[in-house]
Amino acid sequence: MELRDEVKSQFDRSHRLAKKYYDAGNVAKARVEYLKCAQFLKHLAQLSPSERKRKILERSRKFKEIADGLKEGTVKVYTDGVLPPQPAQPQTTRVSDEEKTREKVMELVLVEKPKLRFEDIAGLNEVKERIKEAIVYPFTYPEDYKYFGVSPGGGILLYGPPGCGKTMLAAAAAAECDAVFINLKVSDIKDKYVGESEKNIKHVFELARSYERAILFFDEIDAMAGERGDSGQGHEKSLVNELLAQMDALESKGTPRTSLILAATNQPWSVDLALRRSGRFDSAVFIPNPDVESRQKLFEINLRSRPVDKSVKMAALAQMTERYASAEIVEICDRAAKIPLRERLREQKKRRAISLADFKQSIDEKTTVLPAWYLRAVKEIEASGETDMFNELIQAAKAY
Repeated sequence: MELRDEVKSQFDRSHRLAKKYYDAGNVAKARVEYLKCAQFLKHLAQLSPSERKRKILERSRKFKEIADGLKEGTVKVYTDGVLPPQPAQPQTTRVSDEEKTREKVMELVLVEKPKLRFEDIAGLNEVKERIKEAIVYPFTYPEDYKYFGVSPGGGILLYGPPGCGKTMLAAAAAAECDAVFINLKVSDIKDKYVGESEKNIKHVFELARSYERAILFFDEIDAMAGERGDSGQGHEKSLVNELLAQMDALESKGTPRTSLILAATNQPWSVDLALRRSGRFDSAVFIPNPDVESRQKLFEINLRSRPVDKSVKMAALAQMTERYASAEIVEICDRAAKIPLRERLREQKKRRAISLADFKQSIDEKTTVLPAWYLRAVKEIEASGETDMFNELIQAAKAY
């Protein structure tokens, strides 16, 4: 089933349930389903041709208005006849705390279908293959896994210096296996009220299970799943426990696997050890700073639609940025392009191509964060006694 058809099916189901609950007088449950309808339509708009997006998004807004009307005790009739004029013998208009939490997760969590593919990411070929084996192939070749008795499962922990492509790799993995990409930030999960963060985790996993294929991506996993022994807050330990329980639930025997998990961190030494055992994040993949070939590809990708002087060689730029992260190289390209742009806008000079001097100036003005990060990483890992586990990082630091 194509992703667009899958989302449409989910919308139709929630639409039917919303009308069923409303007809039965259960306004609270009807409101939750109407909110889901609005969210599914947003997803559908992302997957639709540009000429249809506006109409679909307008329908999404109207479903949200219906849900808001139910919350306020006023019914807003939708022109398509989604709601009858009045609910039949309403039981209650009060929305439970559990339903409020579910609504918040539906509204805040970013669910998308990425267009980025592995071929669009420079270098990291070994890393891509490891991700394919753990994430992509179980979805694309399920019968082969079944034939050889290999159970898909576990997650991948992507770790390494900041700005080196961890989030891009996760998004590309979802695109490679035609799965929805549920991108979670710490702010989406953590809540100041005790118990709410755990509910958020639960509903995020419920959301993932509602799709035929989904990849859950936890960015900055260390910020919400740090070592429990180091935490002085009981509710933070409880959050880690809930995350562990939900990950274990995905491994239920006899149940087809529909969700796979990726996580990223710049501080792997801070991630709870229980998350790194078999069946959870049992594969830790180091994402290094880009090598010379990867840097050249990065420049080619980021400059192919810009006016660059013919004398500028991508290989030379790659040599000039030996100690830089991928994101920093993207920023160098942007900074270099802004130099002739400013000349044109501020001084009304004639348009010109981006020169080698522009790139040199941009590189000189950009200080990389990698030396400080590698220094701290080595100290933290040596202090934790996990040098064997993170040996790739240690070796990369020595080479750096």
